[in-house]
Amino acid sequence: MHSASASEPLLRLIEVSVLLSSIMTAALIVAFIFLRTRNSIVRARQERLTQRWRSIFKTAYTGEELPEVLPRVGRREWFTVIALFSQFHQLRDKDRDRAREVLPKLDELAYDIGLDRHALYWLSKGDDAEKFLALTALGQLRERAALDDAIRLSADEGAELSRAAAQCALRIDVRFTDGVLELVRDRDDWVRSRVETMLKEIDIIDLDEALRAAIATADEAGRRRLLDFVRFCSPSPARAVCKRVLEESEEEETIAAALRSLAPLASEEDRALALKYCGHKSAIVLLSALRVLRKCVRYDDRETLLRLASHRDYWVRLRAAEAIVALYGESGLIEDFVAEVEDRYARDAIAQALAERKMMARRSPLRDRRAAEQGAPEARS
Repeated sequence: MHSASASEPLLRLIEVSVLLSSIMTAALIVAFIFLRTRNSIVRARQERLTQRWRSIFKTAYTGEELPEVLPRVGRREWFTVIALFSQFHQLRDKDRDRAREVLPKLDELAYDIGLDRHALYWLSKGDDAEKFLALTALGQLRERAALDDAIRLSADEGAELSRAAAQCALRIDVRFTDGVLELVRDRDDWVRSRVETMLKEIDIIDLDEALRAAIATADEAGRRRLLDFVRFCSPSPARAVCKRVLEESEEEETIAAALRSLAPLASEEDRALALKYCGHKSAIVLLSALRVLRKCVRYDDRETLLRLASHRDYWVRLRAAEAIVALYGESGLIEDFVAEVEDRYARDAIAQALAERKMMARRSPLRDRRAAEQGAPEARS
């Protein structure tokens, strides 16, 4: 009897625990069902919203009639609508010729629904994601009311937000080209591919002068960053910028960057410059100098190439060997040339470069055939 009385509190405790566990399980099941239903409803609503506005923005391309009354955009729907507008504003290659026809229609539609006003509000009151999207849309609209805020935000600490703000300001006012290049010069956190996309939108004449001025006032690190984008300039100003940097700079990395940027533009008149830097002590400078020399190499440069093919740095040896192979080709001359080379490292480097050249020559037709079978556009053209 005493034993039964002692175990009664324990049994009650177990019963209460089981009851609470059952209640919690039931509550979790109800919460799961509620959240799943709610997410399904939200997803379905989002799909309808996306489909509705996709079909509306699509009319700018198809020429179909717009609804007599455009749908009202709710406060929580603006993010999706503005994102869709920006996507449709980014013309695909096949639509670029229709820019003058399509873009004004999209812009007029954006103003009709008040997209510009909402984007401007986000620019001053929104979070970073909303500001980023607003900057993209306002830049596409060339909305001058956003210029001051865009310039201010281009100095933001966030890399993506500041870059989007700089691109927005540039699209609104091309005179901000100087400011953009100063930012490119001073910021090392901007993604290079995004910067390239931005610079491609600048008129080449404006870019020539702005890039020259930005490099003239840059430190060594800034010069190296800007030299990567010289290829977007006209050939003559680009060559002048590279040669000026070579005249003024003594840092190995900057010299190498200038030679690397000069290489695609090199001609016979750059041969003396290439030979000069082929005598440099730094391996990174030698690699870039060989890039230039390959564009204007002569048989007279044999001794220089042989000396570099025996260099202690593996990559210098290989690049010099590639220049030798490119100079002599796969004719009997290259065999005679190799037979006269005394340094075994140079012989090995030339043999490797020649083998790689032959291998690539054999692989190229096969690669083109496979690309054609897979429908690659470059193989079909």
